[in-house]
Amino acid sequence: MRRGEPIIGLLTSDMRFGNMVKEMASALGVRVKHVLSLDELPLSIKVVITDERRRLDDRGRIILCKEDYDSIEELVERASEIAVGELRYRLAAAAIDPGKSVGVAYILDHRVIRTRRYGIIESLLDDLSRFMRTHSRAERKYVLIGATSNPENARAIAQKIGKALYGEGVIVKLVDESNTRRGLIPRMRGMSKDEYSALILSLRNILKLR
Repeated sequence: MRRGEPIIGLLTSDMRFGNMVKEMASALGVRVKHVLSLDELPLSIKVVITDERRRLDDRGRIILCKEDYDSIEELVERASEIAVGELRYRLAAAAIDPGKSVGVAYILDHRVIRTRRYGIIESLLDDLSRFMRTHSRAERKYVLIGATSNPENARAIAQKIGKALYGEGVIVKLVDESNTRRGLIPRMRGMSKDEYSALILSLRNILKLR
């Protein structure tokens, strides 16, 4: 481990779960120390993820259990935020491309940590609310909505998001997403066109918010 880098502990015998945690943490720029016993963890690691509900001698550590979170993404994001500590995320944002299905890119400190496609607006609102609550300590929180191709639909989505996130300190902003399909970043394997447009949109517009 390099001194000062954020790192979380992982206590599990489930390799599939462990690999998912490592992949998600890597996207957040956080390392994972995978062990089968807490005794194997350095005391410098202050937050631990586990999938087992049992009494743990945590030695002052913060123990986060898989069962207490709605998704593994939310669990890993929370653990990573704790590991970062005083260097908390400066920016939490979601970039939305309102196509036939809504493509969304979720961003922490200018890193796209995941993308999603939504056919139902209620599912989008639930995920956005959960994401912003998880990262409520971020210095700046934005939702960016592409508004060039269908301004009326974008405004309707913005209104619903504004209501869902009311009081959370999140700025909802309509932005120009023209030419997002001609970005320089190659499409990720398996990513839909709407998800890709949201990814390009986020990278173009987050730079303007610095």
